[in-house]
Amino acid sequence: MSYAEQMLRTSPTNPPVDDQRLTVLAQAIEALFDCAQACTACADACLAEDSVKDLVRCIRLNLHCADLCATTARILSRQESPELARVVLEACALACKLCGDECAGHAAHMEHCRVCAEACRRCEDACRQLLASLEPPKLR
Repeated sequence: MSYAEQMLRTSPTNPPVDDQRLTVLAQAIEALFDCAQACTACADACLAEDSVKDLVRCIRLNLHCADLCATTARILSRQESPELARVVLEACALACKLCGDECAGHAAHMEHCRVCAEACRRCEDACRQLLASLEPPKLR
């Protein structure tokens, strides 16, 4: 069992959700932190490439994605405000898609972009799985 899942299970503020939902939440948090690290490292690796000027969009998307992933993981770890969780998950899934698509375009000749694209795809999927497991928003 991951540390994320252990922390979620042992928190006194743990909302009453079934084991499957808690596992999906923990997996999303892990994928988010992994993606944040991969995107940060990919941006750094892009800066070391000879063709930095051609990688400006990739670097920016990496940095945006890393920031959104890390923030989303921290918000989800607090297990509060499902309305906010839904919105940040949607934004994060979009950032992961954009970054993953951009990195995939460089993957054939830059291994760091291939790895980053993979992390982004995994994270986007985890965000979408968690979104699907959330209760529908309540109408006011």
